[in-house]
Amino acid sequence: MKEKDKATKKRAVLMTLIKLMVFVAVIWSLYFQLRNVDWEHTKGLEIKHWWALVISFILLVPNLWMEFLKWKAITKPLNADPVLVKNAFWAGVASGFMTPNGWGNFLGRLIFFQKRETIYIIFSTALANLSQLIPTLVFGLLALLLKYGNSNSWWISTSIGGAVIILIYFYGDYILPKKRSSYPFIRRLQSIHGRYQHLKSPLLVFSFIRFLVFSSQYVFLFVAFGYDDIWFLFPQIWLIYLLTSFVPSLWSGKVLIRETAALFVFAGTVVSVPDVIVSSILIYLFNSALPAFMSSFVWLPKKR
Repeated sequence: MKEKDKATKKRAVLMTLIKLMVFVAVIWSLYFQLRNVDWEHTKGLEIKHWWALVISFILLVPNLWMEFLKWKAITKPLNADPVLVKNAFWAGVASGFMTPNGWGNFLGRLIFFQKRETIYIIFSTALANLSQLIPTLVFGLLALLLKYGNSNSWWISTSIGGAVIILIYFYGDYILPKKRSSYPFIRRLQSIHGRYQHLKSPLLVFSFIRFLVFSSQYVFLFVAFGYDDIWFLFPQIWLIYLLTSFVPSLWSGKVLIRETAALFVFAGTVVSVPDVIVSSILIYLFNSALPAFMSSFVWLPKKR
């Protein structure tokens, strides 16, 4: 009994150290991302519609909620404790913030589950991340069609790439052999096959809703600066997300890559450079920096 108590205490100490390390890492990476921002562009800007800025910020709630529902669907077969599911979600937000395009969110989640669930957590989280890429491709293709037409090389290459990704998403698991494999890793994938099959449709639905939510957030930021033509803004935003989804961005590059993509997309339009840059910084603060900062406190150990 004493040995069990000692093991429990050691695990508690280890978890505390891990959580504190993640907290420090989030603050450190946040500093390195924001130190390269040219804050001169924020001077002299006038917010014309404060209500739009408030709506953009409030939409962070359904944005995170859609992501949480995806994670909840993943953990349903595990019959995990709801508190553990919540803490694992926020840990994933923190680890995703520190990895290229957020694909490392499984790292934080794994801490809360036993080793035998590792393959399932990694694979199903990757499936969820891939599901988020599909609406980016679909709406990005629509934006390319509206802006350049279907003869443009971008549209053609994106269509081919999108078709491949959709095929992988729905039918990629068919490459697994039906007979029991002699390779341990393949056997593990075969063993979880039935657990993730039901995930594909709900993950895709949540991803489409979430994409429309964070696209609306970005649009409302431009509305806040006086650009009211949302039918013009939405395709531009979809193009920005299409461009940034395929460029790995780590730490300081996250802000700069989105800023660069936004400047490229809005070049030659009525939208001014300062408004593009500040809107790109704000969407980053709302949807990436703030959730990561919040996550550091949500799953930090409580004082006893």
